[in-house]
Amino acid sequence: MRQPHQAATATLLPNGKVLVVGGFGQLDSAPELYDPASDTWSPTGPIVVTRSLGTATLLPSGKVLLAGGIAADTGHSTTRTELYDPATNSWSATAGMAVQRSSHSATLLPSGMVLVAGGQNASGYIASAELYDPASGRWTMAARMDAGYAGPYATLLANGMVLVAGGSTLGDGRGELYDPATNRWSNAGTAARNTQTATRLADGRVLTTGQGKEAHLYDPATNHWSVAASMLQDRDLPTATSLADGRVLVTGGSTSAGGQQVWLTSAEIYDPALNHWSPAGCMGQARWEHTATLLPSKRVLIAGGDLPSVSLSSVELFDPSAASSGQPVESCPTNQPIQAGAATPSPEVSPAVATPSVAPTASAVPTVQPVQLTAIRVGSLTVNRLTAIGIAGALALLVLAAAIYAWARWRRRGI
Repeated sequence: MRQPHQAATATLLPNGKVLVVGGFGQLDSAPELYDPASDTWSPTGPIVVTRSLGTATLLPSGKVLLAGGIAADTGHSTTRTELYDPATNSWSATAGMAVQRSSHSATLLPSGMVLVAGGQNASGYIASAELYDPASGRWTMAARMDAGYAGPYATLLANGMVLVAGGSTLGDGRGELYDPATNRWSNAGTAARNTQTATRLADGRVLTTGQGKEAHLYDPATNHWSVAASMLQDRDLPTATSLADGRVLVTGGSTSAGGQQVWLTSAEIYDPALNHWSPAGCMGQARWEHTATLLPSKRVLIAGGDLPSVSLSSVELFDPSAASSGQPVESCPTNQPIQAGAATPSPEVSPAVATPSVAPTASAVPTVQPVQLTAIRVGSLTVNRLTAIGIAGALALLVLAAAIYAWARWRRRGI
């Protein structure tokens, strides 16, 4: 990429390009577009508000709604939203939300409206939800959830309802269901509190993964959670991407080894038909807090992320159809171990949440399907960049960058 992007959003556009926005990288990280046809990156027009921990939602019109997040100009959660128009490659402000929020979820409903739920701000975890109407460009309040969630995972189900689960919460760990027809929330059963990914499967169930190896399945037909087969590798903050054949690719993240935190290159694939995980090769770069986007070619674009104190601009492609040795995940290289320090509390909210453990079930082991990860256009590893603004200005930027980075570390761990 042209610039590093850590914990950014990545949106597949109708024209086949991928829009990457925000995240922690450089203090002036700008949105950019990836064109799979030419394997090139290009800038978009100037964004209205540079932000991180916001959401990006593709609308039926082909525009992208960017909502909330931590605004770079204030350092706090914001109500501000804007629209990206691929036809003009430009951004424009739209009506703001009623509640300042970051680390929230955003889901496109069958009606074309967007449900934004949860998040956090200076007051703590947020239980409120809002609806954006693209036709009027306005927000209205939706019914409140039973509990506040920071970093929840929201999944549109086949029945048109929205499952919200995981993240950090002061509630009892239940998932919640939103029904757009009645504007009501209902109990979705007890979910794993440390859910970090949620992927809807072809059969309508939802696969979730969390810290460690555990994985769970939610069945909308029974409103019940069950334990899925354990992943092959302990993972903190990986990505999970639904492949064209119905399987799910999980890549990267970090793990603990001997009291030290290491960043992973390993990847693995979940097969819902077999309830089984298999190795998917090794990425060319260890990464954490990256994005993974399924392309029309059925390949997956893996972009950005970070290593300890270093944001990444490197990019690679995963090709499910390519031959691979299917080597064990344990044989994939990692970055050099970095001693894990104590998490830094958020300046906005820092409640402690206990995480229950769930014993996974075993599954049969079938033949590994060949897959391959191919590195492309590997960029530099770039620390937050300083311009020639003098010693005082440089020190101020370094302090700000360190504070933002430490806060992101805390929030993304789901404490």
